[in-house]
Amino acid sequence: MTYGLFRARDPRGRAHWLMRGTDGGLRDLTEHGLADDLAVAAAWLVEARRRQAELLKAPRAEAGAETWPMELPGRPGKALCVGRNFAEHAHELGNPLPEELLWFAKLPSVLAGPEAEIRLPGWLKSRVDPETELVALIGRAVGDGASPAEAAGAVAGYALGFDLTARAVQDEDKPRGWPWTRSKNLPGFGVIGPAWVPADRLAPLAEIVLEGIVNGKVRQRASLGEMLRPPGVALAEIAHWTPMEPGDVLFLGTPAGVAPISRGDHLEARATELGTLRCRIA
Repeated sequence: MTYGLFRARDPRGRAHWLMRGTDGGLRDLTEHGLADDLAVAAAWLVEARRRQAELLKAPRAEAGAETWPMELPGRPGKALCVGRNFAEHAHELGNPLPEELLWFAKLPSVLAGPEAEIRLPGWLKSRVDPETELVALIGRAVGDGASPAEAAGAVAGYALGFDLTARAVQDEDKPRGWPWTRSKNLPGFGVIGPAWVPADRLAPLAEIVLEGIVNGKVRQRASLGEMLRPPGVALAEIAHWTPMEPGDVLFLGTPAGVAPISRGDHLEARATELGTLRCRIA
């Protein structure tokens, strides 16, 4: 099981925050008093010096907790996405590289978690592309005037994600000058998981390779060092317009290799130290 903070539901139907400590034991942070609110969990996670000491005081999870079904690791207050943050992805769709940060909103209510079944509506005729991404969880407020270094220091942890796109709908809306809200916000069109890995536990992002896999075949593969705007730069720019608060999340863009999926396909996002996120197109 991936190291990090994740949510799972016990056989009685109750959701728990679980995390593995440095001693290898699985701890139940819900039983230790950690609130269900993602903002509270993110603020707790970003406090690196206190985190491990508190974690080792938490009760061990009950027997069998490792087999509990995992869920969306908390519902964010805001879910924002960076577009065209990998040059080759912009080029493969015939788009210019943005001179300024390109970002848009994903409605928190559409988000799903690990092992989700994403049901494409029968009326949707558009091709649908899964975009494999790194997702940052904000643990400390980032406001206007924050430097990229300050913004990067506010990241509590990272997870994997899918930003699904109804590509034909997006292509219809672009020439109209419409936002990408329709194409990016069908139910299940954002997936996050499996766990929030503390930012200070990760290797430098340039050393991490992100992969997007469909039915066992790697379609996307790139170093996270290829991001045109790393997390701190992107967050500082967004915070100039709207403050980022604990519990907000930011999808950080996708590498080249996006292609349509079909009903019945199995998707995986994979990266060193971040584990594997799986879902299925129902």
